[in-house]
Amino acid sequence: MTTPIALFDCRPDAAVLEALAPVLASGQLASGPNVAALEAAIARHVQRRDVVCLGDMTHALALALQLAGVGPGDDVLTLSYNCMSSNSAIAHVGATPVWVDIDAATATMSAADCERAITPRTRALVVYHVAGYPAPLAALRAFCDRHGIALVEDANNALGATLDGHPVGSVGDFAVFSFYANRQVNGVDGAALVCRDAASAAEARRLRRFGIDLKTFRDARGEIDPASDIPRVGMSSPLNHVQATMALAHLGTLEARLARNRRNVETLRTTLADVPAIRPVAWASGAQPAFWAWLVRCDDRDGLIDRLKARGVQCSKLHQPNHVYSGFGSAPRELPGTARFMDDMLALPCGWWLADASLARLCGEIRAAAGAPGRAA
Repeated sequence: MTTPIALFDCRPDAAVLEALAPVLASGQLASGPNVAALEAAIARHVQRRDVVCLGDMTHALALALQLAGVGPGDDVLTLSYNCMSSNSAIAHVGATPVWVDIDAATATMSAADCERAITPRTRALVVYHVAGYPAPLAALRAFCDRHGIALVEDANNALGATLDGHPVGSVGDFAVFSFYANRQVNGVDGAALVCRDAASAAEARRLRRFGIDLKTFRDARGEIDPASDIPRVGMSSPLNHVQATMALAHLGTLEARLARNRRNVETLRTTLADVPAIRPVAWASGAQPAFWAWLVRCDDRDGLIDRLKARGVQCSKLHQPNHVYSGFGSAPRELPGTARFMDDMLALPCGWWLADASLARLCGEIRAAAGAPGRAA
């Protein structure tokens, strides 16, 4: 039986397993030094000082919104084309998403539609860097500054992407990276919250653990000190030591893996350039995507999905636009770009786990499924 070509590969390598062994043996599983080490490493990566790690990206995004002052009765501009793990954070803080259209040509948030979508109750904009393709951050930053609202980067699968030489996650007031198993840095789950200043980071550290101030919570005997107040009650969502160890080990090879992603995409683009049914989604000038997947638009997309899967190629539409879900309570908006994008977009494998032979086979299978000349490998 032919081995499937995976859209994502979550298997840890030997270096990660080696890093885990002493941690598991130590018994320091819930907390430990690698949490702070991971926070410092992510901070260096995004050229920002204040990073707080949490147990999952939804809590991280909800916390970013809370720290930005978003709460019940407020509106948040966001892409409908996204995962529920992102947009559900808006509902969790009591706010209402206002759906913004996507630019179907580049799979990025439409800055022009933000101007049409903003309401008097808008307090923040959450921008999703779709599949690791950087959004137009300069335009969105200017928009948010002009209207006095917070910019939150949902960079959950974009770690390592850059725009005009600046790392994604360094422009917003807050940014979130995911350590879910199929992301660039695999911690099984978890997230990094990039904060706008030290005060926000300190508050995030308290709120990720019920609102406790760990510096004063226990007395000299190690007992809970009743004099240590909890003025703002948070949740329990810290990143544990095991997750942090995995993520830190994966972070050490991130640049090499991203370079392989980019080489793979260039091979796919050039090898399949003569296949008219496959049209790569463009990325912005000056952008270096992280390529969580390779995005294309194609003829007979649904038929192509069926033919590719029958040939052992994993592929996907990635997300269901969230505006269809009544639980958000959002007012309907016309989203023509989103409708066009959902008609013909497809995410194809391009990751570092594809060796040359697998990549050659992938090109052949795509060519055959698209009905182009040439023979599948």
